[in-house]
Amino acid sequence: MPTRRWSLDPTSLRVALTVLRHGPISRAGLGRMLDLSSASVTRLTKPMVSAGLLLEGAPLGRSTGRPALPLDIAAESATFVGLKVSHEGLHAVLTDLRGTILATASCDGDRLSPARVAGAVHALVDELTEGRRAPDALGVSLGATVDRDGLVRGATFLGWPAPVDLAALLEAETGLRTTIDNDVNAFTVAEHWFGVGRDTQEFAVLTIGAGVGLGLVCRDEVVRGRAGAVGMVGPLKVLDGRRAEEVLNRDRFLAAVDEAVGASVEPGTDIVALGTEVPGVAALLDDVADAVGELAGTVSAITAPERILVAGEGAPLLAGREDRVRALVGRMSPDHIPAPTVVVEVVGDAEWARGAAALAIRAHMGVGD
Repeated sequence: MPTRRWSLDPTSLRVALTVLRHGPISRAGLGRMLDLSSASVTRLTKPMVSAGLLLEGAPLGRSTGRPALPLDIAAESATFVGLKVSHEGLHAVLTDLRGTILATASCDGDRLSPARVAGAVHALVDELTEGRRAPDALGVSLGATVDRDGLVRGATFLGWPAPVDLAALLEAETGLRTTIDNDVNAFTVAEHWFGVGRDTQEFAVLTIGAGVGLGLVCRDEVVRGRAGAVGMVGPLKVLDGRRAEEVLNRDRFLAAVDEAVGASVEPGTDIVALGTEVPGVAALLDDVADAVGELAGTVSAITAPERILVAGEGAPLLAGREDRVRALVGRMSPDHIPAPTVVVEVVGDAEWARGAAALAIRAHMGVGD
């Protein structure tokens, strides 16, 4: 299997990761962030520039002396495939080192078995990389608990037996080093490094849709918990004592909408617009916003994040009710610190697959070794 292009000592790795996540950045700024002297920054970055891992950009601002050349990561120096496995099929992306999506591909299939996933991934990689060089690594995310050794457990959405050594199957099929994790954890990694959570040390992601999940970053590290099972917040009580998953589960919500309307609502119907016409639907949407607000507020009270991202298939239901969510989070946050910034983001399959690619990027850069 391919090996890393760069072998970095721990300090050089810190420098490269800082530039990846915060660049373009001047050498002076890099030194301040990492508490390194100017001479140390120059000594550490020079070989990485020569090797093509870092790039020097255009001068920053005007200067009467030697211009400051910002450092940035050489994003095109490596590529990664991210694969999101769902009960409806496979969604894949090709990204560069900064997580920018370069191509997408998908494969439909109801509850694909591990063997069928392995059989389909080769064609997806070929489709993504047509006309390009081979990718450097593969990342995979799915709705399951995943041990640190990569064994997939508790894949109830997929109906898989446990445990499954999916990494071994995919590495044998593709020849690519493969990293696997829970889909919410993977999505959290991507948003922490490249998205809404960039530049935060304390960050939380709340996802609503087929299930309810939590991704958590504390002290700049993703929290995985025992057996990778952190974030199972669906059973937490909200509103009048109902479980969060009872209010926020997509299928249960749509069944309640049908009941409020008195007929089956066509797939693809704009539920938020329907709420302006049917009071019962508006009440259901208020329930969703309040449940998300209370759940996010509970997360805030316990973990004190700087920022909370609410995403997932259910995020569109919060359109026009974002302030209602933020108000509840604010009321439940500790009085002595500012309430976290709450961002509601509608994402698609490509963004979830990018989360899987972020796992591969992380491993490629030596994080977690």
